[in-house]
Amino acid sequence: MQWIVQPYTADQEAAWDRFVMQESGNGTFLQTRNFLNYHPAGRFEDASLMVYNEHGGLGAVVPGAAQQREDGRKVFRSHPGSTYGGLVLRSTYNSAAKAIGILEAVEAYLAPRYVRAEFHLTPDLFEIVENEALVYAFTYRGYTQFTELSTWVPLEGKTPETLLASFRQNKKQDVKKALKHELTFRPLTTRGEVETFHALLRQNLQKFHVEPVHTAEELWEFKTHRLPDVTDYYGVFDGDAMTAGGMTFYFEQANVLHTQYLAADLSIRSYSPAAFLYYQMLCVGAARGCKALSWGISTEDHGKVLNFGLVESKEGYGSRHALNLSFAKDF
Repeated sequence: MQWIVQPYTADQEAAWDRFVMQESGNGTFLQTRNFLNYHPAGRFEDASLMVYNEHGGLGAVVPGAAQQREDGRKVFRSHPGSTYGGLVLRSTYNSAAKAIGILEAVEAYLAPRYVRAEFHLTPDLFEIVENEALVYAFTYRGYTQFTELSTWVPLEGKTPETLLASFRQNKKQDVKKALKHELTFRPLTTRGEVETFHALLRQNLQKFHVEPVHTAEELWEFKTHRLPDVTDYYGVFDGDAMTAGGMTFYFEQANVLHTQYLAADLSIRSYSPAAFLYYQMLCVGAARGCKALSWGISTEDHGKVLNFGLVESKEGYGSRHALNLSFAKDF
């Protein structure tokens, strides 16, 4: 089979998003133009690609951006404005020949234009069609693999009682101690509450000398305009004071709830706002009938650095492990 690779243009937005959300096996809302377009013009040099079969049918899309190195040469990367990029394949293209053929065609397009390509694949947890052949295609084509460690909790058939029973003893104690306080856990529904949550998040990240990826304005836009059915915010209140908060994305096709941001007032010593928040987030996912709740990765620098304290904390809530894979190749 022959493959034709063409650059994405703005007039193809509807076809792109329809393919990702309705026709692919490993696409998520994070790879739609609706999501990617929240970034202001000029933040990234979009270099996304569309791959057609010999009959003109769309077989894959590749969200990507060009980034210039200090030496002036360009690198093609899975779109930096999204957590996942990779090759988004048609759901019926779960064969080794198709996966390898499409990757070869994409490489043939990229090699004369870039000195390096980097792809970050959709994790298995968020796929509706498993495609190990796609993972193998990168090995077959000589890519270097990078592996990040993520954690998630199975929720099917779980109740608040069975969830708590699955926690390690120290986390059980933290939750039970928090339950003795008159705390309120509820959705955040106003702009002011989301801004308070964002301020708490900024406070948590200050110790790492970093800022949240998204501004408070962008968080509010996700809920009110761009991703209203995907995005939710929750807060833990001690009286009128927000002591913890969380942001979730719901991956409908995979039926998985993902915690995009979690933050807590670290100055509180009488109970653990974080433990209470984590427990309540798991209860929310179970009540919604979700398959799983994802905590995200606990690694840095393409998986070379593991935050042992963070992963151990997540493991305390009955978590399992998964691998997030990315691949790179120099041309």
